[in-house]
Amino acid sequence: MASSSQINFDARGGTFNDVRGHQFNLNQFNQILHNPDLSKLLDPLDAAYNRNGPIAKCLQGTRERLIATIVGWIDGDMDRPICWLNGPAGSGKSAVSQTVAELCDASRRLAASFFFFRGAGDRSRITRLIPTLAYQLSISIPATKPFIQDMLRTDPLIVRQALRYQFQKLVIEPILAVTDTNTTTTPMIIFVDALDECDDRELMAEFIEIVADAYRGNHRLPLRVFFTSRVEEHLRKKLEAPTARSVIYHLALQDFDAADDIRKFFRHRFATIYEENHRLMRAVPWPWPSHTDLEALVEKASGSFIFAFTLINFVDDGADLPHQKLPIALAAHAGLDPLYTEVLSTAPRGEVLKRVIGTILLLKSDLSITSLGHLLQLNTAHLLQTLLGVQSILMIPGNDDEPVRLFHTSLRDFLMSKPRSGGFFIDPPARHLDILLDCLNSCYLTNFASESFDYWVNTLLIKRSLGNMLNMLHQILLRLKQLPSRSQGLLQTMEDIEERAKVSSG
Repeated sequence: MASSSQINFDARGGTFNDVRGHQFNLNQFNQILHNPDLSKLLDPLDAAYNRNGPIAKCLQGTRERLIATIVGWIDGDMDRPICWLNGPAGSGKSAVSQTVAELCDASRRLAASFFFFRGAGDRSRITRLIPTLAYQLSISIPATKPFIQDMLRTDPLIVRQALRYQFQKLVIEPILAVTDTNTTTTPMIIFVDALDECDDRELMAEFIEIVADAYRGNHRLPLRVFFTSRVEEHLRKKLEAPTARSVIYHLALQDFDAADDIRKFFRHRFATIYEENHRLMRAVPWPWPSHTDLEALVEKASGSFIFAFTLINFVDDGADLPHQKLPIALAAHAGLDPLYTEVLSTAPRGEVLKRVIGTILLLKSDLSITSLGHLLQLNTAHLLQTLLGVQSILMIPGNDDEPVRLFHTSLRDFLMSKPRSGGFFIDPPARHLDILLDCLNSCYLTNFASESFDYWVNTLLIKRSLGNMLNMLHQILLRLKQLPSRSQGLLQTMEDIEERAKVSSG
């Protein structure tokens, strides 16, 4: 099996390709090599704490005890240089990570940060993690930049090599090179948020082991690492391994009661809603909600900030007067699933909405309203109207050319689990086929945004009844053959898939 760093050269075309399909122009490559621009060589991703787009962080005055505990670890615990903050989905881990990262940056303690997000293209892959951290390191600790540049001159393809080698050469060695062993150096902090939202599960487990090994082998490293994640088995095994426990400080979010913080959040947001809708709510007595209703909402939240956030958005989505939507929220069962069900049940244009949301969930990269309309062949105004019906669970941009995003990956988990979502279930293999048809219909093949064929083909052949799918595959082939600029490779692949499906169906 070829290694990940194997290169196939083609001097005739002036390009070379690695096994993952990356392509470079040799002239550009040589220019970069002799005049190293880290932003080009490392190709950092916009995934830091100051990334573009909406960002969740702690409301002032909330999470104070937890934040104080983390700051205490930053300032004091020399024996355990790695901190792992874990907690269930929607409990506010990323908001805490964001807030502490901002505090560290303000005090010049932030070395680098990377916030994973499932379904957000490269932000859900590990490939760009270490190069992005190294690029930020060259800015936060400028003295490391010449060492990183020198490493890239020596081995310009390092960003495609083994994670352990990358971390050692692009992070550990540059830091050690500028560390004065005769003086006490204030540790800098690296934040890696939402490890569980990285799709490369085995590589993420390997990365955790690499970081832990770096500290077991070198106690003078003036660098600390802050991880957050759900407690998933592939992560827990590495983070709670006996060999790692000596260097990892464990924090469980559920050990810090969030009821008071959620109460403060509700009071703040409801007060804002009341103020912004004063003319419409002039007959509604203050305080609103009442003390009894507020406590009922806090109890329903059960420590989940994403539940509180989604509930507030539901009440304030503009579909009805806020004080008339509040009783619906109060009547809903506790937990995110009933709240998601309520939002989807009350949204108009059911099948169209399911098609739109299914596309948003499965696209490799986020698309704008304009691009989604083109892909789905829907009028932009009609598409926007459909999306506005679920704006409490999706981030709908103010501009048609900006991407539509999920507020939280728990929505993807809900919709892709049939026992949880019932009639709202989105079946990935079937929806991938629909996206392929949409791509063929809208001539999007040159910019195909969906995930690769492998996932849905294999799942289709193994798990699904093939009766309806054979007809769909036949339709795809007919349309593909009609395209003047069709790819012969794609056509052959689709014909092979159809043949396999026919054999499987008996």
